[in-house]
Amino acid sequence: MNLPNLLSLLRIFLVAPFLIAVIYRYYGLALALFVVAGLSDYLDGYLARRLQQKSVLGTYLDPLGDKLLASVAFVALSIQGLVPAWLAVIVVAKDVYVALGSAVLFYSGNLRVVIPSFWGKFATMLQIVAIGLVLLASQVAFSRLLLAVLFISTAAITTIACVHYIWHGTRIFKESSE
Repeated sequence: MNLPNLLSLLRIFLVAPFLIAVIYRYYGLALALFVVAGLSDYLDGYLARRLQQKSVLGTYLDPLGDKLLASVAFVALSIQGLVPAWLAVIVVAKDVYVALGSAVLFYSGNLRVVIPSFWGKFATMLQIVAIGLVLLASQVAFSRLLLAVLFISTAAITTIACVHYIWHGTRIFKESSE
């Protein structure tokens, strides 16, 4: 087990304390845990490249940590009324659809590694910004209009990413069956 993979595991293990902090409305603590998770995400990728410690395990742990934290955050924050439920549904549904599609491609022998697209990375970035700003807005005064625009933008780009992954996956499947 290398250091980048340990950092990915740390991010996965931070999901439970993050969720507890949100449930009990300790939003400042939740924000701090979210920032630590974000830093671990940056650091694990940086170290994997810098130390040449990219691994197959890391290709699964890194996105698992990202998606698990984002999904839990959106659902928990929507239950608390800080994020619109429709946005939580869009974010979680996209991740479920992509995971199911990847599993179908993998088990049919058509996919070895999922390669994130520009739209997927953009959606993830907006989701992270949205979670961070929502938690920050729970601590300091923040523009509701800015949050609303961010929610709509996040939903739109997440939907585009989902459609793009589905389109790309069907192309891979179609090309392999010809």
